[in-house]
Amino acid sequence: MRKSIFDSKGEEKLFKRLKTYWSKYLDVFPQLPPRNVFGYDEIMKSDMKTGAKNFLLTTSFDFVVCDINNHTPLLVIEFDGVSGGFSRDAEYFTQKTFRYDPYRKLKMKTKLQACRDFNIPAVVVSYQECDLLEESEQMINILDVIIADAIEKSEHAQNFGKYTDMLAEAYNYGGQDSVDDAMIEIEIMSERANPIKRKILELTKKFPHWGTQFYFAKPDEYGNLSASFNLNIDIETIEGEMFTKRLLSVNVSIRQAGVSTNDPLFLLNTIGEYCLAMKAKKALGFDWKNWSEAREKAEWVRY
Repeated sequence: MRKSIFDSKGEEKLFKRLKTYWSKYLDVFPQLPPRNVFGYDEIMKSDMKTGAKNFLLTTSFDFVVCDINNHTPLLVIEFDGVSGGFSRDAEYFTQKTFRYDPYRKLKMKTKLQACRDFNIPAVVVSYQECDLLEESEQMINILDVIIADAIEKSEHAQNFGKYTDMLAEAYNYGGQDSVDDAMIEIEIMSERANPIKRKILELTKKFPHWGTQFYFAKPDEYGNLSASFNLNIDIETIEGEMFTKRLLSVNVSIRQAGVSTNDPLFLLNTIGEYCLAMKAKKALGFDWKNWSEAREKAEWVRY
């Protein structure tokens, strides 16, 4: 008899993280059968092949993250500790193959495709997405940012009708300029539902100054995305070139994991800004005196 419902210590550790860090916002259900997420009848009526249907009726999802109020599924999470794989846009990526489970990749792809067919966001992650980031002062990991993004997208979807009405009213009132303003307002409203972006805003509003600048590096040979996030202050033109004072800098690198194709870029931006804010809090705090001293000591660098 198995002593644990989890397949590995890594999976068990992830569950504890989800239950503690996200308990205020979400319910997390481990080892949940797809029929509980999609519905048995819906699976049987789908256009999937018989083999895929049978697999979905006998397997389970590692974790299903649900709205804490109505238990609507927000995100399906598969932890791939064995193969170290990840997913993006319903496609599974791994460089490992295992003789004991030659159909592992097909199983992952079937789960991801089923989630896409039933409009349930899903992602495959491994240790790289679940280990706490040193740059964040050990506060968040990449999966946390993926979950926060899922909450934000769900909030936007739930209020889609309301936002559509806002845009229509804005256009009738002032044309395209008013629509542009309304779109910014809608974006801000949606981001307020994102706990990590909300934390960034809470921190940066307390700082005497906040201005970030980042540069995307080309993906490396493994497809990882990297960027340098810099806290700059002051801008001057010296001999025809623009210079700035750089108070702090943090480098972030992530695999291109996410629910959709564009997710990694947005996730990287959120992670970088969070890490930079945490570094500023630790190094400078909220006292204007500390920031002024750092400003005086900082050297001019090309903008």
